[in-house]
Amino acid sequence: MKKKYLLLLLLILCGANAFAQGRIYTRRARLEDFPSRTTRVVLTGQEMFDAVLKEEISSRWMISPYEFCTVSDFNLDRLGNLYYFVRFTFDNDFTYMTMTKSGDPEDDNQLRQGFDVVMIPIAPAFMTGGDELVYLPAYIDIMQEFISRAMVSDKVAYLGLKGLCSKPVGPIHSDRQAAMDAFLAGKPFENARIKIVSSSSHKMIEMVISTDTHELRKIGKK
Repeated sequence: MKKKYLLLLLLILCGANAFAQGRIYTRRARLEDFPSRTTRVVLTGQEMFDAVLKEEISSRWMISPYEFCTVSDFNLDRLGNLYYFVRFTFDNDFTYMTMTKSGDPEDDNQLRQGFDVVMIPIAPAFMTGGDELVYLPAYIDIMQEFISRAMVSDKVAYLGLKGLCSKPVGPIHSDRQAAMDAFLAGKPFENARIKIVSSSSHKMIEMVISTDTHELRKIGKK
């Protein structure tokens, strides 16, 4: 009996604490406004990459209104409560295609707080305009698939890209050129193994993507 009262007291205290700090929302709830917001795609300033990015976004992006903008536009609007941004970020090892919800991280209302929704590794820290251009259509499709599923599934929203992975169907091309050839041909029931190696630490991210539907089959870091 005492344990029940203690549990009840803890629940009351936790509830009061949550109320004092503002309501806590799940990631899925924080993404519910995605379809009604404009997604702004931040251009990198690299002419070749941006040309391919514009072409692929224009032909593939279907889950929200979109427009292109500059890094200066992002810096100007990132704390507002109006947009989602597709932008390219990097750390010491890798470059990522990142979906960011705009907003002030310090806002008392969690629904208005900005945060990085998902980060897809696409290249080493310094892009060279190589493999990431070939696989850019897949990265765009994977980002859309993640957002679509994260809006209805807390599991996917919190697991990140691993929440999308499914068992490969068909052969996996591990040779770099063979993987690219299969991907560019859009061969059904085949898969491309993509290896992104850091030039500074030699850390590696490995992904397996279906060559026709661009489904993410596997992602891991070594």
